[in-house]
Amino acid sequence: MSFVEVATTSGIPPGTMKHVEAGGKEVCIVNVNGKFYAIGDRCPHMNASLSMGTLKGTIVTCPLHLSQFDVTTGKKISGPVEAKMEGAENLPPEFQKMMARIAEIMAPVKTYDAQVFPVRIDGTGLFVNV
Repeated sequence: MSFVEVATTSGIPPGTMKHVEAGGKEVCIVNVNGKFYAIGDRCPHMNASLSMGTLKGTIVTCPLHLSQFDVTTGKKISGPVEAKMEGAENLPPEFQKMMARIAEIMAPVKTYDAQVFPVRIDGTGLFVNV
């Protein structure tokens, strides 16, 4: 592992996230009130890009199944939430059956903590140890 420059501090305003790739890893850089954190950008549940999700304080929410992670520790706060598709009852029975099967297959998939990476600021450069 070594520190790699991935962004400038001005390129990630407070309250935002940015996807970067460094050292063969996808990383989500997060700015929480001027303090920067780096967390693996792939959700440990179903591989969605966390940087495309939402950030509230230090909690990032996955855009796919709403799993939540603390960006300061990578700890899972809550697991996935099964979304209900509005109007699904009006879809053909074959499609409803397929959706039920997908939900059945996904139900036992475990959600793990996300990987975190050390961050260093040097001048205006933001470095991540990957």
